Amino acid sequence: MPRKASDPLSPRYKARIGYEGEYSLLRRFVEVGERGFYAVRTPGSGTGKMPKPDIIAVDKGELLAIEVKSSNKAYAAFSTEQVKRLKDFTERFEISCPHCGGKIRPKPVAAVRFVGRGWRFYDLGQVFDGHGFVVKWEDEHR
Repeated sequence: MPRKASDPLSPRYKARIGYEGEYSLLRRFVEVGERGFYAVRTPGSGTGKMPKPDIIAVDKGELLAIEVKSSNKAYAAFSTEQVKRLKDFTERFEISCPHCGGKIRPKPVAAVRFVGRGWRFYDLGQVFDGHGFVVKWEDEHR
């Protein structure tokens, strides 16, 4: 875990806020303590050439690939590249059911943690066309 930094403009502070957001969301899945709810964090998701999400989770049996943002501002931005990489991952990551042969792919989800306020979740397969976007705390209250 990155060391705690006191300067909100420093890269180390931003890394810590990001890590804490990912870990907070991870705990929300794991602490349910029931079948069909679990998550794993994939460190280094924004680096390298291989597309991968911040978290792979199961929510009530549904497979999710989640890109997490944390912000202590009233907005958070997802770049076009981040959305493209997440969608690419969800198109390539495919599981076959051994019983029926059906194909299962994760749902691409953008999760935004507004520090001290709450979370916003967006199904990128339904809502966004592959371009970057900005989420504002005031836009929706889910």
